[in-house]
Amino acid sequence: MTNEKVKLIKNNQSIAMLAPTFVLDFKYPNIIGMLRHLGFDKVTELTYGARMVNWAYVDYVKKHPEQKLFISSPCPTVVSFIDTEYPEFRKFLMPIVSPMVAMAMIYKKHHAEYKVVFISPCFAKEKIEAPKFPKFIDAVITLQELKQIFDAENIKEDDFKKDYYFDSFVREYTKIYPISGGLASTSHLSKLFGEGEILVTDGVANIKKAFDDIKAGQSKFRFLDLLNCDGGCIGGPAVNNKALSVEEKKKIILEYTTRSSEHTMGKHEGKVDYAKDIDFGIDTEII
Repeated sequence: MTNEKVKLIKNNQSIAMLAPTFVLDFKYPNIIGMLRHLGFDKVTELTYGARMVNWAYVDYVKKHPEQKLFISSPCPTVVSFIDTEYPEFRKFLMPIVSPMVAMAMIYKKHHAEYKVVFISPCFAKEKIEAPKFPKFIDAVITLQELKQIFDAENIKEDDFKKDYYFDSFVREYTKIYPISGGLASTSHLSKLFGEGEILVTDGVANIKKAFDDIKAGQSKFRFLDLLNCDGGCIGGPAVNNKALSVEEKKKIILEYTTRSSEHTMGKHEGKVDYAKDIDFGIDTEII
C-alpha cells in the first residue's frame, strides 16, 4: 500500500497536510523540503483547519445553551469507543469535522484537482475517519510509513537545510492541538462555561471514568475535551520516537510552536475568506 501512496503523490498534483506531531520524528523546517522532494507540490500544517474547527465549536455551543453536555469529536478512536461502550453519549458529540477534514475541505475548495494526503501519528485516522470522507481525503500516511518512504527514496534530513516555508493558509497557536487540552485552550471555550465545567483528559481508563461519573450523576462537567492516547495525539501509536516521555513530547511541541511561529509569521497571516461558505458541520452519525 505504501508504494501506491508514493505513486499517488508522484503522479498527481498533491498536497501534504502535516499533523503538528511530525516534529517528534522529523526536523523542522527540513521536513518541508523532504516532502517537496518526494513529490508534493504543497506542504501545509493543519493550523488553519484547527482554527476553523475552534470557531465552529464556539458557534455551536453558543447556539445550544440548553444542551447539558458537549463532547469533542476530532479523535476517531474516542468516537468508536463511544459507539461501542457508551452509545447513549453519541448524541452529545460535537457535530463538527476534525481539523484534518476541515483543512482538506478548504484545500479541495481552492485546489480541487490536487490529491490531499494527511500525514498522521494515528492509525485510526486512516482506518476509521478518512474512509468516511473520500471526497476530501485521498490518502493517509502515518509517520512510521513516512520514515519508511524517506528511507526507500534515500531522502535524508541533512540534505535539506534551506530555510523552507509551509504553504499554509495560517500559522499560529493551534500547533498545540495534539497536546491533551489543546482544543479547549486554543478555542477559549472556558469563556462559555462555568468554573470546573470543562474536563480535559486522555486515555481509555480516564475517559471511561468520566462517562461513568456522568451516568452516576457525580459530575458537573459540561464540555469534555477527550483524546485516546496518553498525553493526546503526541502519544499516537504511529509516532516513530517512542523513547520520549509525555512531558518530553509536550516540551518539543511547545518549543516548535514558538520557534516556527517566529520563523514563519512576522505579522499574523491568514484570511477567513479561504473558508468562506464552507460548512464544517456534520451529522453525528457520520463522525
